[in-house]
Amino acid sequence: MLRVVIAAFDGLQPSQITPAYMPSLSDHADSGVKFRHNHAVFPTVTRANSASLLTGVTPGKHGLTANKSIFHEYSNVEVVDALVPKLPEINRLTNGGLLLVPTLGELISEKSLKWVSVVGGTSGNAFVQHPNASDYGDVVIHPEFTNPPEHHAEILRRFSEWPLKQPPAAELVKRTAEIAIDYAIEILDPDVLLVWFPEPDTSQHAYGVDSTEAKNMYSLADSQFGKILSAIKQRGENPDIFIVSDHGYSTIDLVVDVEHEMKIAGFSSDKGDRSVVAAENGGCVLLYTPTRSEKLTDDLLGWLSAQEWVGAIATDLPHSTSMSHASLNDLGLEGSRAPDIVVTMRSTTTGQQAPLARSGAATGGKIGMGSHGGGSPDELHNTMIASGPSFISGLESTLPSGNIDVMPTILSILGIPLPDHLDGRVLAEALVDSDSAPEDAKSPKSSTESVTRTRVGDTTYLCKFG
Repeated sequence: MLRVVIAAFDGLQPSQITPAYMPSLSDHADSGVKFRHNHAVFPTVTRANSASLLTGVTPGKHGLTANKSIFHEYSNVEVVDALVPKLPEINRLTNGGLLLVPTLGELISEKSLKWVSVVGGTSGNAFVQHPNASDYGDVVIHPEFTNPPEHHAEILRRFSEWPLKQPPAAELVKRTAEIAIDYAIEILDPDVLLVWFPEPDTSQHAYGVDSTEAKNMYSLADSQFGKILSAIKQRGENPDIFIVSDHGYSTIDLVVDVEHEMKIAGFSSDKGDRSVVAAENGGCVLLYTPTRSEKLTDDLLGWLSAQEWVGAIATDLPHSTSMSHASLNDLGLEGSRAPDIVVTMRSTTTGQQAPLARSGAATGGKIGMGSHGGGSPDELHNTMIASGPSFISGLESTLPSGNIDVMPTILSILGIPLPDHLDGRVLAEALVDSDSAPEDAKSPKSSTESVTRTRVGDTTYLCKFG
């Protein structure tokens, strides 16, 4: 029996949910709980946030630190674009340890509950949601693969080839909903279902934030979400529903080839004792220094601090400069796969209303188009709405919340004990039967003024880096 549905709309910002464009989501927001102070994790890229949604921890702890990063178990110098087939290869190499903590699918399967996800986004996004699904009797469905693999041929036989992921991704949005209804729900009968729509992210990258094309696509995704809900209702089921997005957005006003700029300055991956490996992630860059030379660190940090496209810097490496930098712990990136230095790209307020309130530099894309990955408030502010029998009706919560809270809250709803390692919290303020009220929000001290954080109880959320 379907008990929980997670509906993810890639890149959807709270300001884009209106009755005119998204009536289904608006109705659920009005009848459920709107989390007005919700946060993505940093970096504000999809695959890091997808993993955090389904592990309840920050990227430093689950180990998928960005869309592009280094996995030291695989290579100390090769930047991995977190996609299939590279991620399954690393998962095999680490004996199922692509993620360093259990996923929601693993934990519910241990209680004889079934996980299924249908993902119209990237292959990496799909794979990190439950890398070991086949070991637990669960299923992950994506246009390029299924986990376990035997479902792929059956889906192609029933539905034909998947549409390509190209902007605007209208046909892919429709197929994602169709397979969610006619295969995931009707054939596989999960207890927990995740459906991930690739819009409006695909169109906002291609046409701009809140462009006509993007508006058309988040309206289409809303209508397909409505079809899924109707199919569930026809089955006589009444699950709890989470509506989420992975990140917010910024508009590109400057494109910087960071690797090229570093090479001109004398830093590159082939420079021996001055070797620096750069993993570019749109609004941020993760930097790795294989030699960990203190002189190199000092020179690199000094050069970065002088660049007009740099918003802020974080590092835990020792250095002799007098500049104060944020710590990786401030950003939720401290861990065994952490980069040595993190740079967020410069961000600027535009004076416009959300979702166009922020512009900034990016490592790729085109000027005027959408981007994310950085630490601006508008990239870190994202969507979360919850409704259903477990949730209070008509509540607007101003308490801080985040992607890391989805997994512990679902475990609580399902009556499954919470592991001790979680960073997120149960959203008790939103639950009908909760007997515990969360603490008021506080502002924990950060290592530098470039970082702003907020905290509820023991759970900390990053509000700004840069």
